[in-house]
This record gives sequence, C-alpha cells and structure tokens, in this order.
Amino acid sequence: MSARFSITVNSLRKDYGKRTVLDADGLTIESGRAYALVGPNGSGKSTFLKVLSGVMDQTSGSVDVSGDVERDALAVGYMPQKSYVFGFSVLKNVSMVLEDRGVNREEAQTRALKALSEVGMETFAETRGSGLSGGEAQRVALARMLVQDLDVLLLDEPTASMDIAGTLLVEEALERYRERTGCLLVVATHAPSQARRIAADTVMLALGRIVEFGPTERVLSNPESPEGQEFLSYWSV
Repeated sequence: MSARFSITVNSLRKDYGKRTVLDADGLTIESGRAYALVGPNGSGKSTFLKVLSGVMDQTSGSVDVSGDVERDALAVGYMPQKSYVFGFSVLKNVSMVLEDRGVNREEAQTRALKALSEVGMETFAETRGSGLSGGEAQRVALARMLVQDLDVLLLDEPTASMDIAGTLLVEEALERYRERTGCLLVVATHAPSQARRIAADTVMLALGRIVEFGPTERVLSNPESPEGQEFLSYWSV
C-alpha cells in the first residue's frame, strides 16, 4: 500500500436528541501511524470511531481526507467492542471476507490461516464460532480484519476480553500489520498502559471533546487539561 493520506476532523458533532455525545474539532491523523484513543466511559470513543468509519452519520461537521486518495476510495475496517462470529468454522469466519470479494477458496483459506496464526488462533480453524470464549471471538474478529489490505483500521477495545498473553500477541500482530500495509491505525482503549505500548500518539476524549492530543508519553505523563489530569489520576502509569 503506497497511498499516503491524512484525515482531518472539522467541527465534528454527533447528537442523540438534545444530548451531544461528540463535539470534536481540529484533529489531523496520518496514514502509517498508530494512534490510541483514550478517555473515561461515556467520553465518546465508540461514537468517534463509528463516525470516522462511516458506520454512523455525524449531525454536523466533516471528516476530510487529503493526500494520494479520496475518502470514498479508502478501504476502511471497523471492529466494534462486541465482536460477532458466525456459527460455522473459525476458518470460514475469516476466509469468507475474501471469498465474498472473488478470491478463490484455496487462496482465501491459505490467507485466512495466516491471519489466524497472527493472532494465535490457527489451532481453532475447524472449531465452530459458537463455541468460542469472548476473548477467542475477539481474536477471530480481528483476524477477519487482518486478512484484508486496509487503508484505515479502527478498533474499539479489541482486547477487552483477552488475558495478558492474548493481548500482547494481538498488539504485536497489529504492529506488524501497520508496518506491512502502511495503514492508519486507531485503537480505542480504556488502559493507558496499552496506549503506551501500541501508539506513538494519543487522543484523549472527555464528554465528547478532544482534551489532549500529542505524543503518547507526553499525554499520559503530563496532561495539560483538568479532564486529562483527572482521568489519569485513577491509573498508575
């Protein structure tokens, strides 16, 4: 993937009735980089990812793309907090993404097995999706993302149901994927410690607003906003 691009959020707002859940402005993020999205529950992280991905329409404002590719041409992958897997085999859960796009079955399965291996789920290839634990289902859903060549990868708490070993395995897989594809990676996480491991830059939300943005070490060690200081006071980082 050679396209270089940036995404800029301008006066981006999402309302539910009379309640504003997102009011973000002046943020530019770039392809080839990994960003962590942090903030307390209810800060707007999930809404932000949904609007950024196009899954949800904003009430007002814009998401603008500049560079070598237009927004409509971007291949965007979005993984919600609650990962869904179908009842058939784990292998089919992943290979179907490619088969639906015209890739022949043999090649699709080969690539699916490689993606499953990346997240430590290759031995579950013939297991039915309905028999997986929450963490296993998350890893299969992530393999469904990694089997594709995406320009933008947006993940909402992708390791929330995993133990530490699974979490670290997935974090390493995401880093390899970003290096290989040059994608723009945004990961919402409740844990500052994970943000430190996976992202060079961090965006912090509070009540739907961007209250911190910059190098992860600076944001998590020396937040400038009262909201950032309050959020981090609950964590040992």
